[in-house]
Amino acid sequence: MGVQGDRIFAAIKLRGFPDPWATFGECMSWEAAYAVQLKQAIDTARKEQDEQTNATVEALFTVKDANLAKARRLLADVLIEYDHKGMWAELDERARQLDIDDVSERWARGLVEHPYPIALRSLQFNWTYMKDHGVRAFYEMTARYVDGLRANTHRWRDAWKQEAATGILDRVTTVECDLASEEAPMHCDVCKKTITALLYLHE
Repeated sequence: MGVQGDRIFAAIKLRGFPDPWATFGECMSWEAAYAVQLKQAIDTARKEQDEQTNATVEALFTVKDANLAKARRLLADVLIEYDHKGMWAELDERARQLDIDDVSERWARGLVEHPYPIALRSLQFNWTYMKDHGVRAFYEMTARYVDGLRANTHRWRDAWKQEAATGILDRVTTVECDLASEEAPMHCDVCKKTITALLYLHE
């Protein structure tokens, strides 16, 4: 076991993660980071209630939304690029050839032990989805997910504006929206690892 995984990791060691997938993954890691910063900034703004802290919250909402817009553009561009290059059929064939158990064994090395290894389970889900539905369909689904994260950001921003205007605290929306954003890397930063396994499968 681990033969495919070892080969893929050797290619990663030599070449790193390919773009645009590496950049997309970083965007999705920042999605969680911005959510954590926002929650902290909102906590501060609730206590201090001044223009500076409110401006910090607003600036973080702006950069969070812009980051998601960038991620969405990357997906849109790669869908078109791979259409033009005819890459989806090749990627579908590689997905069929991928031994998920083999690659999972290699990817599990170095993970900090946890009863539910969410990153590994996310990878396994992604590869299974690709096998069952096709690689392009997986990234169409991913694009819808990113759209949902943007809608989530807009809902959070609207709730905060309402709270700032009325003084009525809305802790529930903050909890819900923060949690949705913090989950994103386990789905979408993992995406760069998912596609890299296919791109480097025959290296």
